[in-house]
Amino acid sequence: MAGMSLLRAATVFLGRLNPGKQAGCAGSRLARSCLKFSNVPVRHGGGGGKRLFYIQPSHFYDKRFLKLLKFYVLLTGIPAAIFVMAVNIFIGEAELAEIPEGYVPEHWEYYKHPITRWMCRNLFDSPEKSYEKLMAVIDMEAEKADLRLKQLEARRLMRERGDGPWYFYETSDKDLIDNSPKASPDF
Repeated sequence: MAGMSLLRAATVFLGRLNPGKQAGCAGSRLARSCLKFSNVPVRHGGGGGKRLFYIQPSHFYDKRFLKLLKFYVLLTGIPAAIFVMAVNIFIGEAELAEIPEGYVPEHWEYYKHPITRWMCRNLFDSPEKSYEKLMAVIDMEAEKADLRLKQLEARRLMRERGDGPWYFYETSDKDLIDNSPKASPDF
């Protein structure tokens, strides 16, 4: 280390003595380019002092997620907006009119907007069907409650009268059990 610093100092000194020649190029034929000691790289340069490398989490996945979210929202949002705009322009909302005598309107005809009418006609159940389904559920639950009450009453009567299913099975005599294998432990 000390020798290198002495060599560097000597080379700089010789460069100052012979300003016409480049320092470090005098006898070196193997060197392809001559070193200029006036352009020495300096650490921590730039006038701002020492620049630090701050470790930060990557924003790549956040940006990718936001780009994909925007893409898929616009992929579905733009055609949906065009469709709704076309329906509003070309079809328009329904107008209120007198109901002819003897005509019973369908359940979707009570809505004003054509998209809502189409959804009620093709996607959702009619109010009558929903009512019947709810009544069927209520009826099934009432039948279950009635069966539970009948089962509790039957168990109560079986306990009172002693005629439950457990009295119909005869228990075997305990003298028929062979306990000899249990008398001596295994060795």
